[in-house]
Amino acid sequence: MRAEPTFENLLAEIDSFVELKPSDAIKASERGVMLSRAIIALKDVVKLNPKNEGEMGKLASTVDRAATQLTQSALNFKRGGVLRADWVRFAQRDMRRLKDGLLAFREFMLTNAAAFKSWMQAHAPPNIALEKLVRELHEERAISERTFVLLMAHLAKNGRVKLKPSPTVAQLSRISAYLTELQKIRSDADVQQK
Repeated sequence: MRAEPTFENLLAEIDSFVELKPSDAIKASERGVMLSRAIIALKDVVKLNPKNEGEMGKLASTVDRAATQLTQSALNFKRGGVLRADWVRFAQRDMRRLKDGLLAFREFMLTNAAAFKSWMQAHAPPNIALEKLVRELHEERAISERTFVLLMAHLAKNGRVKLKPSPTVAQLSRISAYLTELQKIRSDADVQQK
């Protein structure tokens, strides 16, 4: 998913996919696979009562099958050949099926919103606001003006202001702690010199 895996973001991704035009069927195959994977992952972890678990399994299978068919049609279209126009029609048909499956899953999610929200909130990864971190480091003079400008330009260019936990985030946290410590040492040295 392009955004954090929250209940609202998954609904927004589904809504965004459903609004795609039939002419975007070839481009939509990757997004369909991404949504299918997210739904399959949820199916395996969200705990519902047995009746709803069976329905969720069927809906997830429907979405997965439609996403797979859409991807196959898109790949066949990209190969080219005399059947290219037919593959476009097949992709558009598969996209309609995927949209139908996603809409059904969306309704299921809304019906069982409490179970989905509680699981997704409990398992949501913590996020670090990089832009805020960079600004604070700059205000504390822990990073140079040049580093600040480069980091802010990179964040603006890539459009990502939050990172999911990873080794990189752990390294950034350690660097931040070291830079804060360095700033304290510098300020103590300035006080002693005066």
